[in-house]
Amino acid sequence: MKKIRITDFSPEHLPEVKEILSQNFYSPWTDHHILSKNPFTVKKVVVFEDMVIGFFAGEVIFGEASITMIAVKKDFQGKGIGSKVLNWFKNYAGEKGAKNIWLEVSVNNKKAVRFYEKHGFFTQDIRKNYYSDGSDALVMKCSLL
Repeated sequence: MKKIRITDFSPEHLPEVKEILSQNFYSPWTDHHILSKNPFTVKKVVVFEDMVIGFFAGEVIFGEASITMIAVKKDFQGKGIGSKVLNWFKNYAGEKGAKNIWLEVSVNNKKAVRFYEKHGFFTQDIRKNYYSDGSDALVMKCSLL
């Protein structure tokens, strides 16, 4: 999809982001979580023809980066949008001096695990009973060096 753009998230995007998260997660973020930020926060939306079709949240802190969320609207999944966002963040984090990117993903989310593995992430650890449904989290890492 050539006409997509990655742009800064703003509160006006909240309704569309909430819809995307409700399509993708059993227990989606609250408004507070979506809107919260700190000096290290990176939040972006993916826009296609003036429609928000994706949401990204992450951080870059002192040489390390983390992804807290990549979510794409159901109708637009499987079209390379998640890959485009992830590659954008890899470049951004590298430019900011990050050596690694970390994330947690549910062991039950096989599609996401395969996606991250395809992009160079490896499981480093398991956090038992991490999610509210009792599932474990895989702690995954991708080296940018």
